[in-house]
Amino acid sequence: MSTPLGTRTPPFREQARRATPPPGEAGLVGAALLIGILLLALQLWILTIALEEFQRHNDQRIYILAAISALIFAGGLAVRWLLKRTPRIRRTSVSKSSPKIHRHVR
Repeated sequence: MSTPLGTRTPPFREQARRATPPPGEAGLVGAALLIGILLLALQLWILTIALEEFQRHNDQRIYILAAISALIFAGGLAVRWLLKRTPRIRRTSVSKSSPKIHRHVR
């Protein structure tokens, strides 16, 4: 059965199966997400204080708070860049249906 674009959808059995993450990886991703949310909340709080200082005309504190917020933002970008650079290594087990390698003994 084809669609108007001429592509076919694979049957249910041929769809890509979701790979289960190795043990402990889900906890690490959750911890990284929690740290990111906390840093984002801290940055929002710092910018709120900077706005209050702006309304009080305390220019020196505004620049310090804006610099701290910029450092948090730059740190987040650096971590994202490092995560993209890190190669992903997955350990997979050999299934019983995969072809076996035979060694020739002389």
